[in-house]
Amino acid sequence: MAQQRTKRITDTVRRRGVINKTWSSSILGGLAGGIVFGILMQSMGMMPTIASLYGLDGATMGWVAHLFHSIVFGLLFGGIVTMTRLRKYADRIAPTTGLGAVYGVLLWFVAATIVMPLWLGAVGMEMPPVPNFDPMSLVGHLVYGVVLGAVFAAAYRR
Repeated sequence: MAQQRTKRITDTVRRRGVINKTWSSSILGGLAGGIVFGILMQSMGMMPTIASLYGLDGATMGWVAHLFHSIVFGLLFGGIVTMTRLRKYADRIAPTTGLGAVYGVLLWFVAATIVMPLWLGAVGMEMPPVPNFDPMSLVGHLVYGVVLGAVFAAAYRR
């Protein structure tokens, strides 16, 4: 009886540790990828456009919104990797970097080519064509995914 109780407590602590590691690795990876991608976006003058998604102005608010998105999408990536059969790759840098690259391309296809143009139109901004296949956006999202995957795996293995 005492052994079963001890095992349950140990399992609970272990699960919480894995969950905390997933959260922290996801946030760290999302921020790292977001900063690298954000530098590219800043150089293209895109940050005010990101701010306008929320009815805000300026590059600073664009950075805030962009990093928020980067964390949210990083958490989604971490959940996908650790809650599926992909979990076996979570602490391996090369495979998780590859998964991040695929994730970045998928994120570009859904969020940047379809959702963002529609969102811009919904808030009264000039609406790009849907789908908006911007090659620089693809490069940025690919870089985001690669950095996200590499940093996630490096943080997860610690």
